[in-house]
Amino acid sequence: MNEERDNWREEDISEALKRFKSSLVSGRAKYFDVSEFEGIVEQLMEEGDLQSSEIAAKQGIQIHPNAVPLHLKYAQILLSKGKYDQAQKYLDFAERVENTNPDVHLLRGSASLIMGNEDLAKASFKKAIKVGNGETDDILYHVGSAFVQIGEISEAISYFKKALKLNPKHELALYDLAFFTDQIGDYKNSIKYYNRFIDYDVYNYSAWFNLGIVYNKADMHDKAIEAYEYTLAINENFHMALFNIGNALANSGRFKEAIDKYREFLEFDPDNDDAYCYIGECYLNLDDQLLSEHNYQKAISINPENDTAHFGVGLIMWIAKKYDRSIDYINKAIKIDKQNSEYWLTLGKVSSDAEYLDDAIKAYKQGARVDAENTEIWLTWAETLMKNGDTNGAIRILKKAIDNNDDSMLKYRLVAILLGNRKRKEAYEWLRSAMLQDFENINYLFDIYPRALKSKQLKKVVDDFRRGDK
Repeated sequence: MNEERDNWREEDISEALKRFKSSLVSGRAKYFDVSEFEGIVEQLMEEGDLQSSEIAAKQGIQIHPNAVPLHLKYAQILLSKGKYDQAQKYLDFAERVENTNPDVHLLRGSASLIMGNEDLAKASFKKAIKVGNGETDDILYHVGSAFVQIGEISEAISYFKKALKLNPKHELALYDLAFFTDQIGDYKNSIKYYNRFIDYDVYNYSAWFNLGIVYNKADMHDKAIEAYEYTLAINENFHMALFNIGNALANSGRFKEAIDKYREFLEFDPDNDDAYCYIGECYLNLDDQLLSEHNYQKAISINPENDTAHFGVGLIMWIAKKYDRSIDYINKAIKIDKQNSEYWLTLGKVSSDAEYLDDAIKAYKQGARVDAENTEIWLTWAETLMKNGDTNGAIRILKKAIDNNDDSMLKYRLVAILLGNRKRKEAYEWLRSAMLQDFENINYLFDIYPRALKSKQLKKVVDDFRRGDK
């Protein structure tokens, strides 16, 4: 019976929405009851038509001035449009009339969050929970969703967990926990939540697909393939699962199988330039530069703005020692995506191999500007300077790197150069700092400067550190 009532309501709202839209065209306002206005506003908001939803809410309030649901809908619309002060007026009215309506306090809390007043928001959310009347799990879920809107994902997750604790079968909380734990890199818990969600909704192909993505990120490639295959079993038209099976196969080093899967995907989407790029990468990993370039060029012919394809051809030209052509293609990739630090790093390496030292330094410098946390850029920059006899320049660059990048590898590299330059006192100071930060990386120092293993003084510094005499 409940399903029948829901169907009737959907049909009523659908008919009411048609009548409302025709009234907008004719310019003649029509009468609707409160529930119809509420449904019209909801539908228009779902369609992304904020202007029409605002008109509907205004008309509803004019006809039904004491209808709290319409005041709340209007406040929600105003908040969506950034009209926070106006929204407060309608929330104030709703709170005066229905102080025990949790939706009032939820919306006020959301408004406070958007305006940057987290303490006031949490006070409002606490009120919503207090008057929840058995719907506490849903309220906690909506509080979490409000924190998602302002980008506080960790806070959102804590509320989703509280909702799930109260109601272990809360599917929305489960799904969002799965999704957002993935976003913060907590793959173990994401997998756990997706599997729990699938236990309740085993035929949800989107959940299977997302689970496959997380398995792939967690380097569980066989599990990822299995999840994508379930996706296809449920929805054979969800062809992106084929593409992602190719990704999982490639990530596990099964490049020939990956190529077959990408080609299978291309039967359904023949102009997908990204698929040709991935095939090109697979052939590159199989040391077949000819077929690799062919597929990268195919991607470029489909989409001349595919920076990955230009970069891929640049790598092939680099391998073939065709440095000028390599630089040309990498520059095309950079023109499309100037913020990709790997492009700048590779441009620097190729320029260095071509003995264009000034160009190499410019590329490293720009790469470091784009992404100071890319440790390899700084290390390669220093190596290039060392290779060209500029030891002092390498020391200066590494010190600059350390100011901008909190990676102990930079300090250990600096120690090696200082030791090689007989600046032992300064080297040992940096060594102590590096060991304090990350002692395990000391093996990197021994790898790049084996003579350190024979130094009695260095061994004493390390032993003193181990004993705690820092």
